[in-house]
Amino acid sequence: MNLGQWPDKRALLHPRRPFLSAQGKDYDNQSFAALIGHAAQGLLSAGLTRGDRVALLMGNSPAFLQLFFACARIGAVLVPLNHGLAVPELAQVIRHCRPRLVVHSPAFAAVLDEIERHAPLPCPRLEHGDHAIPDAFAASQEEAPLPPWPVEENDPLLLIYTSGSSGRQKGAVLTHRNLLFGAVHNLLSYPFSPVTRSLVVAPLFHIGALGASALPVLYAGGSLVLRSFDNPSEILHLIAREGITFLFAVPAMFKMLTKAPAWAEADFSRVAFFMSGGAPLPEELIRTYQEEKGVVFAQGYGMTETQRLTALDLHDARRKAGSIGKEVFHTALRLVDERGEEVAPGAVGEVVVQGPTVFSGYWDDPVATAEALRDGWFHTGDLGRRDEEGFLYIVGRTSDLIITSGENISAREVEQALEAIPEIAEAAVVGIPDAVRGEAVVALVTLRPETMLTAEDVLARLKPRLAPYKLPRRVRFASMLPRTGSGKVAKEDIKKIFAGHALAAEENGDHGS
Repeated sequence: MNLGQWPDKRALLHPRRPFLSAQGKDYDNQSFAALIGHAAQGLLSAGLTRGDRVALLMGNSPAFLQLFFACARIGAVLVPLNHGLAVPELAQVIRHCRPRLVVHSPAFAAVLDEIERHAPLPCPRLEHGDHAIPDAFAASQEEAPLPPWPVEENDPLLLIYTSGSSGRQKGAVLTHRNLLFGAVHNLLSYPFSPVTRSLVVAPLFHIGALGASALPVLYAGGSLVLRSFDNPSEILHLIAREGITFLFAVPAMFKMLTKAPAWAEADFSRVAFFMSGGAPLPEELIRTYQEEKGVVFAQGYGMTETQRLTALDLHDARRKAGSIGKEVFHTALRLVDERGEEVAPGAVGEVVVQGPTVFSGYWDDPVATAEALRDGWFHTGDLGRRDEEGFLYIVGRTSDLIITSGENISAREVEQALEAIPEIAEAAVVGIPDAVRGEAVVALVTLRPETMLTAEDVLARLKPRLAPYKLPRRVRFASMLPRTGSGKVAKEDIKKIFAGHALAAEENGDHGS
């Protein structure tokens, strides 16, 4: 069974059970499966075939999931675009994945207009309302036929772009089998069931939200409530009003909920558990939710290329705070040294994994694929150690990657944007600990002779070039960058320069100089 058949099976088994609720409309299994069929028929009528890419620029909406399952049904590949990217970044992704169709909601029409002002799109574009409606594809009301080709478990389904240490976006190709076992691992690790009601607020263009808050819930027979994270107090009211039992979010979102005026009176009596991802969850936040609201957190570790790799049992959430748990059932995980040999118990090594959730490679990038997948093992670039009970802890990264609020940021990408400013001679970007975001992006720069810039000037120059979450939270100037004896930039020394200053400056709205 491919993922495109999931909604049909739900409709067959339990036609009137809820599938999702969003924007004032409720969809049961039968009605939503029919809408997916209409969309699939529309895609076929537009000439799409197995393996064709469909780029999607859209917020959390019924239409997003309608198109996801429609692509799955016909064997097309969905490319969910991160609408937080800057226009040049989006244009680069679209050019690289070479879609046959770009589908967008009305809210992002102006973004695509801006992209087309510089160069035409490589394919037609289609505006689709946020609601899941068959009219968007001019599909007939007849039952949609299956495609005239097989759609199998090893066929690609998702192409998700993620930043790497090379400073460019790479497209991770995930198959039907990858996503199926991603759901299986969640069900094996945590109590998802047909009564699970998941509030989806994290953006579905990330594998975290799609693979944690949507697909395992639907696979278990549960239902979804789609919302955007605009008003934390409204989210707290919604949890009680909609009978929410499960919420996936990044730590920054969970922190914002505790600061909302409605927190004190928030009713979490229906909640079974919450799940955090994208960045380490502070122990203090775990304690706040457990002591003040009686809610425990599911925690773990995963990547776009692998989905969930580890799970920390709900009963161990407090006792093993800081750990990412143990590897999930169908995944093999090792800690290896630079020669690829397993390290001694308790020692630090790179996390390498293999299993049915590991992606098939990077789109149109055999070099990056060969570097990541070696001898049958995916090399995560993360450094970890196991304690005496076998619980895993992440202690650092071999790559120069910054993770802020669940977003991967290449330090080199930000450095290149800084060094494109004529007045800047050199730039070094690092991540430093941040209680809200996990890590904060900060930059140390040197200026060319007889030039002058302020931190505000630098940020103003960067804003058109980078997504907001990639912008440095603090910029400092130096006469030269610190270097090691071999001439490399000493980034650990740069982190020490910023230690104890960046967070306070950020909270005061000051980017420093």
